[in-house]
Amino acid sequence: MVYKLYRFYRTSAKAHLELTPELDEIIIGSMLGDLSAEKRNDNSNTRLQFKQTTLNEPYINHLYSLFKNYCGSKPKIMSKFDSRPDKMKEYSSIKFQTLSLPCFNKYRNIFYNSDGIKIIPYKLEEYLTIRGLSYWIMDDGYKSNKAFYISTESFTLSEHVLLVQIFKTKFGLDCSYHKHTNGYRIYIYSTSRNKLFNLVKPYLLDHF
Repeated sequence: MVYKLYRFYRTSAKAHLELTPELDEIIIGSMLGDLSAEKRNDNSNTRLQFKQTTLNEPYINHLYSLFKNYCGSKPKIMSKFDSRPDKMKEYSSIKFQTLSLPCFNKYRNIFYNSDGIKIIPYKLEEYLTIRGLSYWIMDDGYKSNKAFYISTESFTLSEHVLLVQIFKTKFGLDCSYHKHTNGYRIYIYSTSRNKLFNLVKPYLLDHF
């Protein structure tokens, strides 16, 4: 009971917090990647959970430094053994989560449908900035030969069509989507890789 009272006090003391425009941009971009927005029930506020492999611990620590005023605890490292015959390996991740606060509710509303599935909002072009794109790239982007991919397998084919359109019209990047085992991935053509890098370079951490 004491813990529940402390947790309620800790959350209620921060319920008035608002987000800066910079943090809003970062959340928008991160929601396209690994960031999740969780609600315990329909009447509760939303909390954000940031999670990466331990290889990206500097990135998680950076994010925590930005959002620590909205959190109740520091990042934690967790390990899990994958016992599937083709894996048989221990995986380590590092994560932190915010408190459940009113200022995060809009991201749950924007990025999740009524079934609790993450989606691409149809107004994404209005929301996504270069800063947001940069954090999305740090979350889910990777180089492959001369091109650049973004892991977007969780989204539908029609959502990939929308993403490609946004990349082309808003950022002037030539790209497409490629079929992968579990879905599709955004593919930035080699002719636009340098342009992409120049756009996001001001926000990229040295870790990347």
